[in-house]
Amino acid sequence: MDKTDYEYIVIGAGPAGVQMAYCMEKAGKDYIVLERNDRVGSFYQKYPRHRTLISINKKHNYFKEKEFNLRHDWNSLLCDEDDMSFFNYSDDLFPDAGLLVDYLSDFSKKFNLKVRLNTNIVKVHREAVLDRRHPSRFTITDQNGKVFTCKVLIVGTGPVLPHNPDIEGIELADTYQEHTLDLKEYENKKVLILGGGNSAFECADHLAGSAAIIHMCTRTPVKLAWDSHFVGHLRAVNNSVLDMYHLKSLHALRQCDTKKFVREDDGTITQTFEMELPHWSPPGTATFTSKGYDKVILATGWKFINIDLFDATCKPETHTDGKYVVLDEHWQSTVPDLYFIGTVMQSRDRRAASGFIHGFRYNVRTLSHMLGARYDDDQLPKKAFQSLDAEELSKFMIERVSTTSALYQMGQGYLCDVMVLKPNANGKSNGEEKMTGTADYYYELPREWVLKNDYFMSQENLLIVTIEDNHHRFPKMSVTEFFKPGDMNPRDCKCTAFPQGVYSAYKRGELQEELHVGGSLVVRADKKIFEGDNNPNRFTNKIKNLLHRQIGIGRGDHLERLFPQEQWEKNYRPWTQEEIEMRRQMEIAQKTVKSECRLGLVE
Repeated sequence: MDKTDYEYIVIGAGPAGVQMAYCMEKAGKDYIVLERNDRVGSFYQKYPRHRTLISINKKHNYFKEKEFNLRHDWNSLLCDEDDMSFFNYSDDLFPDAGLLVDYLSDFSKKFNLKVRLNTNIVKVHREAVLDRRHPSRFTITDQNGKVFTCKVLIVGTGPVLPHNPDIEGIELADTYQEHTLDLKEYENKKVLILGGGNSAFECADHLAGSAAIIHMCTRTPVKLAWDSHFVGHLRAVNNSVLDMYHLKSLHALRQCDTKKFVREDDGTITQTFEMELPHWSPPGTATFTSKGYDKVILATGWKFINIDLFDATCKPETHTDGKYVVLDEHWQSTVPDLYFIGTVMQSRDRRAASGFIHGFRYNVRTLSHMLGARYDDDQLPKKAFQSLDAEELSKFMIERVSTTSALYQMGQGYLCDVMVLKPNANGKSNGEEKMTGTADYYYELPREWVLKNDYFMSQENLLIVTIEDNHHRFPKMSVTEFFKPGDMNPRDCKCTAFPQGVYSAYKRGELQEELHVGGSLVVRADKKIFEGDNNPNRFTNKIKNLLHRQIGIGRGDHLERLFPQEQWEKNYRPWTQEEIEMRRQMEIAQKTVKSECRLGLVE
């Protein structure tokens, strides 16, 4: 008889489910992945509809480390085998989606992952049990009435339902999921596309050369990934229609709230919409109609949970009109022992990359470790140091930040490394680089979870290590201006366009200091980053000085400047007070003109 009872069950064999299966297979866990279709990665057999991935596949990156190159390989899953890199499947920067199906299938077979195909789960039930470690027992029923049971349920079903707005006459529209791709159907037609994300612009790009006029309508302003630095916002690879709009080439974008669609006698569709007009005098809201649309396409996104799958015993809370499930700091839902993985992990992440493979693959690996620690008493991955050697610790931390792909992709403090330092009570360095004691360096944990964890927050000496950029500190700066190096003279290099290592020192849960070591284009602090870099050790020197300030390890006088003082004076000319005032007045004038244009006071 087939085995039906497991410690862990994963629903869905997309990239998240396959990644979790790899982690559990490697750890020797009792698990099964249940997939409703006849092969893994089946979502990518149809989506994206226009068959080009927007996840980059940049295989030539100058540096040789596999870990570093994962920063620019957005399609591979994490594993120990070099031949299972997606780089081996395509040279294209934006590959064909069908290759991802092949890759996931090969990956699953390569590692003999326990995946059961053609198993469509139709009902999930939970029984509460009296077990401190496993308070749940899930009963899962497939389309044939076969029942599976587990103690921990992990859902990785990805985008499962269209997230369509509630609009009168919405049935007149085609959907992103089902609209025809035949360009002849759109030749010289007037097309309306609802939505302002990548799927909407993907449709518009596909039709731009065939349709006579494309109108794109979105309730909220379009957010550009190059402005927000969030990978889920509109990508440049999809924005040709936006380009055409601003270059006056018929296609157009408007921000409005659609209220109704009506089919006219001639077969065309009329849209009624409201538009807020804060720049009118007086400001107000106007109602308009737009006629003559031959086709309307809904590309308004997805829901990442099918709430009807869960009965009343285990129905998790959702948010954003049922689009996302509510998740805590380690991706557990409001139902105990029920976790969600994959693109739904963006439910609590709108700054890093959780919505894409190159982000959630790290979340999934981290969750697998946390599940092992919680349910099986496994140790979280860490590196142990048997002495507090300032040279060894600082070099390790700088090299880690210089090569890690996890902290790079899941930056802005979403995932972090944590170092717990435990000097001996009488451990004095007396100016030497070493101090007696130990240190544990933990890899890739959710920062919000760390900040609530009693063990970490009770430590006398704790360092949290992240990679962050600081674009959010400069919200009014144009993306084309945001490229200058950070101030390399002060200790705190927050004013930079580049990502950088950030080291936050805590004592018993209280933040003591936050050190930004300085960024670079390639985010390497372990090598010379340009010709004339006369102090490439300044990054490790900053960590040495931090360790001295916070714990007393070693000396605190290591050189942190890019140049020695005498050379700095040759290479850098400070502005005069008159030049500073001229720049200030110029920026004030520019801001005034922009404000007046927004208010409609000047042409």
